[in-house]
Amino acid sequence: MPRKPDPTRKPAILEKVVDHFVETKIEDVTVRGLGRVLGTSAYPVVYHFGSREALIDSVVEHLAAARPVATLEPDADADALADHLVAAFGGLDDPHRALAARLTFELGSVESLDGRDRQRRAHRCHVAAIRAWCRAHGADPVLAERAAHDTVMAARGAQWSALVDRAHTEVDAALRRIAHDLASSTTGADPALSATVPASEDRSRTR
Repeated sequence: MPRKPDPTRKPAILEKVVDHFVETKIEDVTVRGLGRVLGTSAYPVVYHFGSREALIDSVVEHLAAARPVATLEPDADADALADHLVAAFGGLDDPHRALAARLTFELGSVESLDGRDRQRRAHRCHVAAIRAWCRAHGADPVLAERAAHDTVMAARGAQWSALVDRAHTEVDAALRRIAHDLASSTTGADPALSATVPASEDRSRTR
């Protein structure tokens, strides 16, 4: 019987697995392959995480915990809205943030097939936060709901563009432009909100 792995090694194992995921497609990840990455057998992976699916969940949780996104307060100004979108969807020059974004698309597109809903719940939380911001800034319920969905969809689009064509996508500038457009179009918003984005950033620039 193999010796029981050291439980204190789990965080270090997770860090190595995260680094491996940066360069590996989810469908190519196997427990046996991860054992080779760790320079051991598959046993420590199974012992600490139980299964491939549980390991992937642990990677998602680890990435989220390492870079938590502050709550968007409904009464925050438009600069804070822009900062929130960048924190939630941008910063993809960081390999781990790019990995987290990639996993959102890879896992979210198939999770309903096995009854999971992590990414759907996260999506709805993003929409709810933006909806509350719109309501606090004077939008009626119908406009707030539509604007929140459109904003999150636009942010995901900018994120996707950065993943597939990073050299020609300035995702953070695009996200700030999305915030600027929302602030400008929200009924009842402070007129000063339309000046959120400096002229130098007033372009999403996806060439």
